[in-house]
Amino acid sequence: MRRYFRVLSVLVVLVGLLAPATAMAKVEISLLTRMAGTTPQVQIFQDIIAEFKAKYPDVEIIDYSQGDESAFNNILRTSIATGAIPSIFRVQGVANLGEYIANGILMNVDPILEANPEWSAGFAEGALNYYRVPGFEGTYAIPMESGLIGIFYNEALFKKAGINKFPETWTEFKAAINKLNAIGVTPIALGARSSYMVGHLHNNIFYKWLGVDAAKALGSRDMKWTDPAVVETIAFVKELVDMGAFHPAALGLTDDVVLNDFLYGDAAMIITGPWNIPNFTDPSKTEFVNDIKLAKFPYFEEKPEFKDHDMQVISPYMISGKLEGKELEYTIELVKMLTSAEAAKRYAEEASFIIPRDDVQLNDNKVNRLFKACVELSGTSQGIAVDVFDYDPFPAMQDVTRNALQGIFMGDTPEQAAANIQDYIEWQMANN
Repeated sequence: MRRYFRVLSVLVVLVGLLAPATAMAKVEISLLTRMAGTTPQVQIFQDIIAEFKAKYPDVEIIDYSQGDESAFNNILRTSIATGAIPSIFRVQGVANLGEYIANGILMNVDPILEANPEWSAGFAEGALNYYRVPGFEGTYAIPMESGLIGIFYNEALFKKAGINKFPETWTEFKAAINKLNAIGVTPIALGARSSYMVGHLHNNIFYKWLGVDAAKALGSRDMKWTDPAVVETIAFVKELVDMGAFHPAALGLTDDVVLNDFLYGDAAMIITGPWNIPNFTDPSKTEFVNDIKLAKFPYFEEKPEFKDHDMQVISPYMISGKLEGKELEYTIELVKMLTSAEAAKRYAEEASFIIPRDDVQLNDNKVNRLFKACVELSGTSQGIAVDVFDYDPFPAMQDVTRNALQGIFMGDTPEQAAANIQDYIEWQMANN
């Protein structure tokens, strides 16, 4: 009997020791984002994390987020190589997502979107479509940042040229360019030496002519750069060059030079994104703060179905495909909180940061008019993509495509530019 009570006492002690540990055990959620540093958007991010932790005290957040791109990429590569995938992370671009999906690294979030319609219905459809990867069913990220790459224009110069409203179509756009040339104003500030500016011009044309899914078709090799319809998109770039849409010395100009041309009123338009809004609203940088407006790139009358297919910057929250149980449940809840309409409103009003939702009502007194216009126009996009090469698995395609497009400013034909890109692809395919 004494032995029985001795064993019982030991069991009681063990239970006493284990019970507190079990009670204190927390569900871990790990994060690897670019939300690090001291910016206003990072503070909002941290506030939401703190709110989540207060709401769910049995969760421990481990945040590996890095503001520095190299540090972020190093941690991401290591985590993928070792299989220690964070609960929430991001991969910029979509070119290699197929490999991650096939390996179970990325979760298909369609069931989450369908199960939470009050949250998911507010996302811009184009932003979700960007993360639908050719060859795979489903959606593989929740968009957490966006912003239209549109045309900022000087309304005062437009009126001086007799243009009463921003052109909506390609035909109207060309007519406006001719009118601006007639008064001695450079129609579009573009520095072709900064090759990304040429790329952004072509991206806008490409999506308005062929739609964002055509970029996916190029990446999957279902289309070629030498296909007539793709060559046409480059021909439209040449059409603008030939009609004098840019400074005659555009090939030798950089982005900072042409930005000043726009700010000083020597150019009427510039194709750029929301990061330049502070320049356009600062009276110390331009006298035209009340005249600068934002519009979407004009669409082609022949292709009205692509009227709202736009180039935007876009970044995601991705969920590990390895999650299950409570970790998955809490991770979904955190992603919902980070991308809710309430979060989007705060990000916009306090940090000039856009989550691609179209159900956010902004306080006019808390945002400047250009940022508000960017939010509203971004929300109308039915198709969203970043760069045309974004879906291409060959990493050098950024330089290959942009260098070929620069050739148009040197006198190359659209056919030559397209062939230069396609020849590189064919060579890579033959040697890999």
